[in-house]
Amino acid sequence: MELYINRSAYWAPPYATPDSAPELTYVSPLLKRRLSQLTRMTIEVVHRVLDAAPDSPLVFVSSCGESARQLQVDRMLIEDGQILPAPFSLSVFNASPAMATIALGMKGGYTALYPAGNLLAEAFAYGAAPILAGETESVILVVGDQKLPDEYKAVASSEDDISPYAAAFVLSSKKQAGSVPVHSYKGLEELMHV
Repeated sequence: MELYINRSAYWAPPYATPDSAPELTYVSPLLKRRLSQLTRMTIEVVHRVLDAAPDSPLVFVSSCGESARQLQVDRMLIEDGQILPAPFSLSVFNASPAMATIALGMKGGYTALYPAGNLLAEAFAYGAAPILAGETESVILVVGDQKLPDEYKAVASSEDDISPYAAAFVLSSKKQAGSVPVHSYKGLEELMHV
């Protein structure tokens, strides 16, 4: 089976303002005010490709996830001896794709995964799996990360020092005008056996 990228989108903050995030003018202010940079970037890139695969499942792959939110929850636990439900629910690894499905009214479900090695190649393999298994015709694949909090630098490797970004790809078994075959990306054909 052939696999194609039918649409893609990317968002990263400008170099001068690395903590900035997308405006999300199409999301309610009440929902938007609690969202992290990673979640905002995820929602933005999904919003940009959603019309190409509106009923598709979302596959989210990240190396760090909501690490800054998790650090806040850890501090809360250490300092206060308790964790409040709202901060906890936004600190879990699947918070970004969950909030994207809520904010954009997606009904195809989502999966959140942590890669074991090669982030992009594994992300494409995870995104391709439901298509190659015949479960769906298309998937919205999101790969994203945010900068690790300084507190983690003592235990992080140089590979963990990344700039914030999010990218979305509509993977599909159906070719469209302008589609790019996935096997044209060096190394992915071996990983995904396509």
